[in-house]
Amino acid sequence: MEPYLIISDVDGTLAVDHQHVSPRTVTALNQAMDAGHRFFVATGRMYALAKIMSDQVGPRAGIIGSNGAVYDFGGERVHHLLGEAALRAVNDVTEANGLSAFYFSDDTVYYTKTPPAFVEDALRVFQPSGLTVGVTQVGTLENLLKHENEITNGIVISPRDAEGLAASMEQLKQLDLMHLSASNNDNMELIPKGIDKATAIRELQRLSGIPAERTIVFGDGMNDIGMMKAAGISVAMGNAVPPVKAVATHETAANTEDGIAKFLNEYFNLSA
Repeated sequence: MEPYLIISDVDGTLAVDHQHVSPRTVTALNQAMDAGHRFFVATGRMYALAKIMSDQVGPRAGIIGSNGAVYDFGGERVHHLLGEAALRAVNDVTEANGLSAFYFSDDTVYYTKTPPAFVEDALRVFQPSGLTVGVTQVGTLENLLKHENEITNGIVISPRDAEGLAASMEQLKQLDLMHLSASNNDNMELIPKGIDKATAIRELQRLSGIPAERTIVFGDGMNDIGMMKAAGISVAMGNAVPPVKAVATHETAANTEDGIAKFLNEYFNLSA
């Protein structure tokens, strides 16, 4: 059989509880890689957090992190950066709306002002116990810009101010300095302009020589729709939001029910 690219979102898809991949899913993915197929996690998480999830699958699993702004191929890491203009705009808009933004390099979280405790709690959900990620409060925009050449993406989390979040997103859309997405209705993901999970997948298709018709993508959230459209075989999890199910070519069981394993076992006739 010719090789396939297998790409999976993490939260709500590959991960059972934001931090763990089920043994059955690990087995199915490794059997697929044993058969010559290539597997990548694709997530909005920074590279260090994405690697924690890929490592649970095994050393052959590749990484698309930061919503496509960082990915591995052929032993090298590719980066796309938000850039100075985008960082300035996010700082100005979020401050005006009373929100907090977090910015990510491969292994460090940067922020300017101390966020409310409930925002920190929301962000901490994605950090596995035992993993130390650098967290640096830089204080000012000018100090943040000293890390411009490291910052690939960011996120604004606003679980208690939907109106401020919506206003910020609309203002940033009008500036057209970056790609904006969301993995949930309480956040806004900040991604380099022209970049998303789909662009990373298309680059991997080109580099690997594996076409869209032999690309399988698993997803559940709105920020997965682009990459699902880049794949010939797009699989919505049973827990996916309705718009994802509407664009998917297939549907499988929920992330808590080994949906990825069930699909791969059937599609590739793997031993369960």
